[in-house]
Amino acid sequence: MASTSLRTAITPTSAVRLGLLALTAIGIAGAALELAFERHWQTFTQLIPWVALGVLVVALALVAFGPARTAAVVRVLAGVVLLASAYGVFMHVSVNHGMGGMIPDWDTLSPLTQWWYALTKSVGAAPPLAPGMLAQSALLLLLATLVPRRRLHEVKA
Repeated sequence: MASTSLRTAITPTSAVRLGLLALTAIGIAGAALELAFERHWQTFTQLIPWVALGVLVVALALVAFGPARTAAVVRVLAGVVLLASAYGVFMHVSVNHGMGGMIPDWDTLSPLTQWWYALTKSVGAAPPLAPGMLAQSALLLLLATLVPRRRLHEVKA
């Protein structure tokens, strides 16, 4: 007599979904560590990425454990984090650009060159692409919402 049981089958799509969620979690942890190592909490503006990380954690939990209908909410939350990330890149480049005034021949450089130096961290100490870690995690989370959730399948034992 064959018995049936309910088990979760790991399909290729569910493996991709789990991989995306794992990469999101790793990105969140990495960004949190980087912010902590840099003591990135001195001003109100420096708290924005911490709030964005909290939003990502909530969104990750919703994707991983919440009902499938929360996908739209998660996408909105990820969009908010993408905006925060873009703001962070802008702020870092702006801070670096402001530091250019300390260079004696800064005013002789073209505006395009000045902004290029700020973007490439040739001037200033703020890492311009560090906020991109938040965007990467948000995009991974968005992709995870596109992969259907795995279901329990009856398996003959």
